[in-house]
Amino acid sequence: MEKQHDISQSYATTLYEAALKGDKTSLGELLKNDEFILDRCIIEKSCIFMQSPLHVAVKKGHLDFVKEILRLKPELAEVVDQLKRSSPLHIAAARKEGAGLAEPAVHDHDENIIDILLKTAPNMCFVHDQDGMTPLHVAAVNGNTEVLIEFLEKKRQAALERTTRGETILHLCVKNCQVETLKALVEITYDLELLNSQDSDGNTVLHLAVAYKEVKMVEFLLGKGDKIDKNAMNKKHQTIMDIFELTKCREVSKDIKTDEVSDADTKIEKLLKAKHASRAKKVLKRSEDEKWLEQQNTALMVVASCIATLSFQVGINPPGGVWQDDNKGHEAGTSIMSYDKDKDSYNIVQVSNTIGLMSSLSVILLLISGLPCKRFFVFILRVTLWIAVTASATTYLYTIGFLTNDIFDKTGLLEDALDYSVEIWLWLMLVILFGHGLRLIWKAIGHKKRRKIRGVLERAQRSRYCPNINNA
Repeated sequence: MEKQHDISQSYATTLYEAALKGDKTSLGELLKNDEFILDRCIIEKSCIFMQSPLHVAVKKGHLDFVKEILRLKPELAEVVDQLKRSSPLHIAAARKEGAGLAEPAVHDHDENIIDILLKTAPNMCFVHDQDGMTPLHVAAVNGNTEVLIEFLEKKRQAALERTTRGETILHLCVKNCQVETLKALVEITYDLELLNSQDSDGNTVLHLAVAYKEVKMVEFLLGKGDKIDKNAMNKKHQTIMDIFELTKCREVSKDIKTDEVSDADTKIEKLLKAKHASRAKKVLKRSEDEKWLEQQNTALMVVASCIATLSFQVGINPPGGVWQDDNKGHEAGTSIMSYDKDKDSYNIVQVSNTIGLMSSLSVILLLISGLPCKRFFVFILRVTLWIAVTASATTYLYTIGFLTNDIFDKTGLLEDALDYSVEIWLWLMLVILFGHGLRLIWKAIGHKKRRKIRGVLERAQRSRYCPNINNA
């Protein structure tokens, strides 16, 4: 039994030596002596060896040996080693063309190791090793651009796989300073929306490029225009500008401000300012402003729609109705109210109603026009709605007064109520106009003047409560 075990170990050693050399002849002779030797590589997990013969052959780039061993035992393509739980595809992805002592892999598209492994076990490109990386991640770390392109041609969705830290292949390119690989991948994976993907810390590729001070990467990424979110925030609510300022402060505090770092800082700062990158506070304020504007637009649309509906109804169905017949002194379909002796009231009702209708319709038209909605634009819409609301109130007051019989209102309470309502409404409008006028004046003064006035007021207040201080 012990002798048989020694023979098996001897065969295994010979097999691994053949894999190291890419010796197909030795492999054939071994299989004649022990036809189950490749099966034992799977069952016993390569015996005393940490990797399968296929791992070894792939690492050395022995194409013919790899093809032969996969023809005999394709299951070996799915075996992971005991070092880092790497598959043969992981090993191939990490291997630089021409590296090692053996001959380089053949460059023919139909005759390379990556292609053969993918054909044999295509789903292995989704398998993660001990470090949480797929073969694509390994290729990105090592800057194997051609390997990555071939992966993406065969299994495009594999680019969406992430490491245990939530990193994409683009994140790994930045972390490992693979500039050219990053450029190639961004162009290839543009439709997969990886450019603005965030890792487990919420950092985008641009966050990392700024943090690592990769000037070429920052320039390339910012050159993507609207495709890149230059104001994205990570989980610490930091934008790329915050990251830049933070790393700059750390360098100053640690006294590591070399000429090289200083030059990188200067270039990155120019790039960020040229693209109008903002700090988190400004981005949050802008977001709040946009949310506020959206809420204001919704409210204005609802109010304008209600006023327009009411005004339209008053216009086509005037108070008192319309004549139903043609007779001496009137025509069918005309307003009864317009034939009344108090025609001035009727004119005021129709004019104010028309103003209310057109003002509210103007607000609706401007809201759906697609014009950029800024604060000043909302202010104009508000003023227009003030006019519409005032016109609607005027229409109501004159209509009530016109429709009420003088005999019914003997006490004059209704007339007094209408008069008081008009007065209150006018005062309310004056207060609103005065308040907004003060607000506009205060804004026009400017920050410096406001600070100066505030300082004068504070000194006056101090002298009022502490008069002895100035005399001391």
